[in-house]
Amino acid sequence: MAIKSRKKIYWLTLGLIFSGFLGVENALAFKLGENQLFFVDASYDLLDRTQINATLRQVGDHALFYTANDWWSSLGPVEAESANMAILNLAAEFDKTIYPRLTQVYGSEWSPGIDNDLRITILITKIKKGTGGYFNSSDEYSRLQIANSNEREMIYLNSLYITSPSVRDFLAHEFQHMINFYQKEKLRHSVEEIWLNEARSEYAPTLCGYDTPYVGSNLERRVKDFLRAPSDSLTEWQNESIDYGAVNLFMQYLVGRYGEPILTRMMKTEAVGAASINQALAAAGFSEKFGDVFNNWMIANFVNDCQLGEGQKYCYLNPRLTYESFHLRPQMSNFLLVSEGTEFSFADTIKDWSGRWYEILPMGFGLNLAMNFQGESASDFQIALITFAANGTKSLNWLVLNSVQEAAALISDFGNRVASVVLILSNQTKQTNFSANEPTFQFSYIAKITKANQLPMPTSLPLPSPMPLPDSPILVNPNFSEGSLIRAKGDNKVYIIKGHYRRWLQTPQTLTAYPHLDWQNIIEVTPEQLNWYQEAWLVRADGDARVYEINGDGTKHWLNMSAEQFTSSGRAWEMVYIVNARERDLYRTGAEVLR
Repeated sequence: MAIKSRKKIYWLTLGLIFSGFLGVENALAFKLGENQLFFVDASYDLLDRTQINATLRQVGDHALFYTANDWWSSLGPVEAESANMAILNLAAEFDKTIYPRLTQVYGSEWSPGIDNDLRITILITKIKKGTGGYFNSSDEYSRLQIANSNEREMIYLNSLYITSPSVRDFLAHEFQHMINFYQKEKLRHSVEEIWLNEARSEYAPTLCGYDTPYVGSNLERRVKDFLRAPSDSLTEWQNESIDYGAVNLFMQYLVGRYGEPILTRMMKTEAVGAASINQALAAAGFSEKFGDVFNNWMIANFVNDCQLGEGQKYCYLNPRLTYESFHLRPQMSNFLLVSEGTEFSFADTIKDWSGRWYEILPMGFGLNLAMNFQGESASDFQIALITFAANGTKSLNWLVLNSVQEAAALISDFGNRVASVVLILSNQTKQTNFSANEPTFQFSYIAKITKANQLPMPTSLPLPSPMPLPDSPILVNPNFSEGSLIRAKGDNKVYIIKGHYRRWLQTPQTLTAYPHLDWQNIIEVTPEQLNWYQEAWLVRADGDARVYEINGDGTKHWLNMSAEQFTSSGRAWEMVYIVNARERDLYRTGAEVLR
């Protein structure tokens, strides 16, 4: 450790000496058109190379822009002119916006750094599709330490996106990583947790004002990523788009609620991850800790209502993330007949720092709803209960768990005064050292209708075990009439019947799209009766020839294919349900299906 530390001090001191000799001028002189050999990361390179030749195209106040020779030579005259203009604009944007804005909030990169130059190097080269760019901290060390170091403060950008507005987002994102390396690793000898390092980079385009216009922005893209998988763990990092969606939305909430200085305070501490957030909150005079912020964020994702509670804790303050533009729907909506003893039980698993949102709706009125929750003993569950009143108001209560992760609650006048109840839960067992594959924790709950007016005692629920495979039953046509609504006993899913098919009505809003359908007419059936019907997921709106495939995540996907392709794909026309435009428009539009 001592040798490594002395090497770091030596390089920094050498840079300061050279900088002192040269005053405020850059230490090294560069000539446009000069050629340079660079090491590149084969895992990102489009052609799996480890080295490329590049030419200096632009010198800005804060950056040198190189282009890979093989990419540039492949461009026609018009493309080359367009790329050259894009680089000029990007250089200006880096000087006037990205560099001053991010260094103001996050602090400086290592400057003059390993190359003894005040400017960073930006290499535009062929990178695999889907990756906007990358930062390699190996370049910050001498070749005596790392043989393939470029010995520069360096960022790599994908040539595929150089003329896209998104290139600004990618450059801001990677520049934060460069700053993070210097502020955390070189100055404070700490290694930031991946999720929080990425979270700060995801917020960089927002700091630079690139959320306007919203359409096509990084924020819009990350909102879509988050809505695809809102239960993705915040801290488990698998480098998927849904991971970026989660950390982006968390930072939108965190900074909106606690202000930009929270970012600066997080960076200026040796602590990393949740501990750095805790320190930053305390230094700013807030009593909340990371776990409290996460809980409030889970609620804000669902209600997004600044009027609930005090201090605007349960909403986004970013004007682009209002309730109308962003909020979650329940992952599961369960109708419960308001009749003494009727109950519904559910069991699942969850990872640390991810959320679940479950809705319970009454079928009838006049009794109470008792809730019993059971979590795995070696866990730390957090459970909020949102009660939606018939008059439109909502209230929030927290379930108090005992030492073995049991809790109970009683909601009075379910179905009359209370229109619905939403259970919002998360687990916060592990606090640091997160990986790409975190463990899961089991939980279960029972929702039961009761006449009792006292809080029920927590009831330990057995964790689910694999059911033995039954002998193949002889299925008999239950002969339910066309348009009947059915659900299996103990299951929350409501289906509508058409011939030999059943189609899942995913949300209560789907049911209310049809005034003639009444939840009181839902027929409870046996699993055997349910299984007689084949599940269908194809719809088309009345008067619209387009057939859509409906996915379980609430998205619709147009089957953009010929009739012959439709038939040869194994789909049957009998599976297509005719729906009204109101239901069709409830589903978010997803990618087209071409085969």
